[in-house]
Amino acid sequence: MPRRKQLSDDAVLDAAATVMARKGPEFTLADVSAVTGISPSTLIQRFGDKHGLVVGAQARANARFAAILAEAPRAAGVEAVVDLFWSLTPGDDDEATLADQLQWLRQDLRDPELNALARTRRDQLLAAVAGRLPPLRLAPDAAARLLEAQWQGALHQWALEPRGALADYVADSLAAWFALAEAP
Repeated sequence: MPRRKQLSDDAVLDAAATVMARKGPEFTLADVSAVTGISPSTLIQRFGDKHGLVVGAQARANARFAAILAEAPRAAGVEAVVDLFWSLTPGDDDEATLADQLQWLRQDLRDPELNALARTRRDQLLAAVAGRLPPLRLAPDAAARLLEAQWQGALHQWALEPRGALADYVADSLAAWFALAEAP
């Protein structure tokens, strides 16, 4: 008789996501094993290989991301958009942690499955932003793309030269973008 799973696949994927965020793409199955108590060979049985575990963890993160966007207040306006990005900004003011998370961008660019998941997250975010924008001279989809680029850029700028809290830096950067976009 097969043994009953001690941890659900979702619980393992959540634990793997935590390890992945902390260690970056160089994490090992042994790292996940240490956190979950599940042997690397059992992880392989359940998820195929390390890549399968990564894809599963990212797909689960996408589902959580969609839920966060769905639960976010539906108000429109500058403050609503800045608040949405502020809520999605990592709460850790440690540039090394942010750098570890940014290592995944390379994987998202190179791996077709991870790229598709990253594009799905981006598209969900753009739709959420476009639906909250105040009237602007730009089309909502163009403004949403530019705001997302500003957000990503602010994250990178802060990582290179931290000034104050990350979330505040991002909020100030987005507010400045709106000041330019709304200028005559």
